[in-house]
Parts: sequence; structure tokens; C-alpha cells
Amino acid sequence: MLILGLMVIPGGAIAVSASESTDESVRFADAQRIEQQGDFVKRTLVLNNTDEARLQIASAEGDFSATVSATDGSGDGAVTVVFDTRNANDPDAAFRTADANDTISVLTRPSATAPETLPTGRYNVIASAGQTRIADRLWIEPPSVRGSAACSVPATQQPDTIDCTDRSREGGSPVVAVGDDAVVQYRVSGLESSVQRPAPGTRSVFARNASTGAHTTHVVQWSPQADVRTSQTLRVNYREGRSPSLHSSRLIDHIGIDTDADGEIDRSLRTAVNRYQVTSTGGLTVAFDEPISVADNETLLFEYHVVNPRTEGVTDASVSFGGETVHSSLEYAPSGLGNVGPGVDLRVESSEMDLISPQTVFDVAYDAETDTLNVVADSTRLETGTYNVTAVIDTDIHADGDRVVLTEAFTVAEPSVDNLSATMAGTKLNVSAQTNLAPQTKMDIDLTMSQEGTTYFSRCLTTVGQNGVVACDFTPPRTGTANVSISYNDTVVAGPKEIEIESNVTTRG
Repeated sequence: MLILGLMVIPGGAIAVSASESTDESVRFADAQRIEQQGDFVKRTLVLNNTDEARLQIASAEGDFSATVSATDGSGDGAVTVVFDTRNANDPDAAFRTADANDTISVLTRPSATAPETLPTGRYNVIASAGQTRIADRLWIEPPSVRGSAACSVPATQQPDTIDCTDRSREGGSPVVAVGDDAVVQYRVSGLESSVQRPAPGTRSVFARNASTGAHTTHVVQWSPQADVRTSQTLRVNYREGRSPSLHSSRLIDHIGIDTDADGEIDRSLRTAVNRYQVTSTGGLTVAFDEPISVADNETLLFEYHVVNPRTEGVTDASVSFGGETVHSSLEYAPSGLGNVGPGVDLRVESSEMDLISPQTVFDVAYDAETDTLNVVADSTRLETGTYNVTAVIDTDIHADGDRVVLTEAFTVAEPSVDNLSATMAGTKLNVSAQTNLAPQTKMDIDLTMSQEGTTYFSRCLTTVGQNGVVACDFTPPRTGTANVSISYNDTVVAGPKEIEIESNVTTRG
């Protein structure tokens, strides 16, 4: 007779084992999980004396259930199963393994009426191998919006580890010194599925709005693979059958060459266009009055008006110029807004003009652990001035149905160090200044005194504080005349200032 017993294990999970046990077993590497709609559920199965286990995700109400078989192909004794809550009704697309050497196969599927996105609520997560069956719980919560912030960080610091909330200065939008990185963070959960793949805006051809049937613009951003390419024609072709309708009456929005990789057109080609021709098979040819040259460090930017096809799916597109052809793809969907991912759009406006493609300047990544969409730009690639960066999240992404629009601004300016001052208090000399360089930037403050043929020199290594102040304390060996200066990257950026050091007297340079 087979007698079953229940055993409580750490994390609240329950294991069901048999007294006539088998050597094959499975356990969860982690405890119960909480995830937001739109993120991935990741569960690691630890295997014993087997290379295969089953994993089932089922709702507490019984209206959703899917089961997969996971196989350890790497031989490390574990398989991490990844479940995309945004594609819950399509387990073939929703389930995968974190290790490419491991494999997964779908055993049971949810009903045909199951919603595309996994509904909120409690779910049972059950793993089994041999006679071992272990259950855990999963809570799916609605996504949240917790605001946004902008800040600057030193270019040597990894911006994805920064929390702008802790670094934002009072007094409005931050000033980013040329040489630092500008960071904009949007604290929004549930975007992991939408931004998992390469951003549409990084492709050679992308749609500003990839929704089916949308009246929008498509953008070509093409750079030669090597050397200079010269041609009198630019050709854009779409795969026949799923090509957009091109506006022949009002086609061109922008066309020109970006010479410094800042996303803006520096050399317009609008007046150089002789004609453009739209073909019945979805092709577009732009003919110039004379041959146009594009160097390998330049980008040809072309934005034109279209109506997207009404059928969803992926289509091929190609760009040909100067004997070179590059291929791209566009994915049309009922909710396809976004150059970051389906339903997630990033818009950047400078004080001079709109940037054609944010992804030519900004790196965009999503951190599911902190629920943060990080937008990072190297300020050396931007002109000085003010930039507004807006994240637009479509209504279908968030369960409450509200369209999310979050905007942050920052200003790029040349590095500055001002208000160099020295204050004597007792035997201590405090030297300070105000700078727009990012907090935690390393700087040197020097104190030099010469008297009766001898020179006293002291260097203090310090960093910029959260409030933009850089400061050091010195203990001068004597009173008299001294010079103070501040250096950044081995270059003097403030001073030298001559000050008079008197015991217990406050002085300012």
C-alpha cells in the first residue's frame, strides 16, 4: 500500500512525497514569488537523479492552467523556466529556459478563451519529477507607476546602478556637464516583456507608431558599413503583401545627414531631392539632383509619412544606397506604439529641434528588479541646451487602462567650477567651490605656501557632493600667503586663488 504524506519546507511551499520514494526529485531554488503583469516569472528547478521535471502554473480559481516539461541539457542539475506573463495564452511563446542548452516543451495549454495577459491574483506553481511533487505560490499584481527622475553621473560610473531619486538636486531639472552621462529614470513596473527584444528604434527602418492601420511616419537611419558611399538614389523596399501605403502628396518630413551622431540633421538634403517615386509593390525611390556622399561616421536620416498595413505581423524592409543594401524588419500589432518596444515610446525634444531617433544617442534598458526604465546619454554627443525626454506607455500595457506620460528635462552645459572660497576656523582651513560636474566626480584641491625659500604643498583627493559642492580641509603649517586651486582630470579648473591665512580669522578668495 502506498501512503502519502505532507511535508512543509522553507518558503511556504508544500512537498508531496511517497513512503515508497524514488531517487528522482525536484525542488524550487527560491521561495514564493510576486510579479507584476507584463514581467517575467522565473523559477529555478533543482533536479536530483533526473534531468527532466514538469512545471505547472494554475490559477487558484481554476480558469488558467499550463504545464511544460523542462529538460536539463547543460548537466548542471538545474533548469530555470521563464514565463512571459504578457503572452500567457500562447505557451509556445510564453515559456522558455534561461540557459540555451536546456529545453522546454508544452504539455498542456490554457483554454482558447484565456486572456493574452495573465490576470492578477494568486496562482499555484507545481513542480514534479518521479514521485516527488512540490507546490508553491505566485502572486500577479497590477503594474505600478511611481514617477520619474533625472540626474547626471560621471562617465566612468555605471549608470544602470544609479538611483536618480537619491541624486536629484533641488531647484528643478539637473544640469549635466559635458563629459558626464545624463540619466533619466522612469519607475514603471510591468514593462519587461515589452522591452525584452532589441528596440525598434535601433533598426535601420522603424515606425514611430507600429499600430496596424496607423497614420504615422517611418524613419530610415542608415550608415555605410565602411568608407564613403556615393549615390544619386536612395531606395526603400518593403515585402510585398504587408507594405505601408505611402503618401505621394505629402511624403517627406525630414531628410538629411547627421554628421556627428547626435540624432539631429546637420546637412539637409530636402532641396537636393529631384523627385521621389512610389511603386505599387511598396517601394520608394528618392532621386537627388546630383550624387550624395555619406561617410562611414555619418548617418543618412529620412522620415516620411505612411499608413501602416491593417494586418498584424512582421515584414521585411531594406534600404539601398551606393551599392550597399541593409535589411530590417517591422512588426505591426494592434497596439504597436513605441520605438522602445510594443506600447512603449520614447520621445526627445531639444531646444533647437526634434531628434529624429532617440536610440542614436540614448541607451535604453529596463531593470525588472527595480522596475525602472533607464535612459542614458553620453553628453559629449549632445549640443549644449535643454532636452525634454518623454516616455509614453500605451493603455494596453497597464491594466488600469490609463495612458502613462512621464517627462523629465535636463540641460547640457560646459563644465564649470565657481565660488572658490577658503574659510579658516581655528587651525583648519576649509576650501570649497560649486560645480555642475556630477556628484561623486573625483577632483583634486591643492594648497601651496612659499616662505623663506621653502614650499609647502598639500593635495586633497575628494569627490563632488550631492549638492554640487566640492570641499577639503587643510591644516596649514603657518600663517601667511597661500594659493588654492582645484583640478579635474589633471587640468586646473579653478584658481589658483591667493588667500591670506591668519589664525582664527575667516578669509575668502
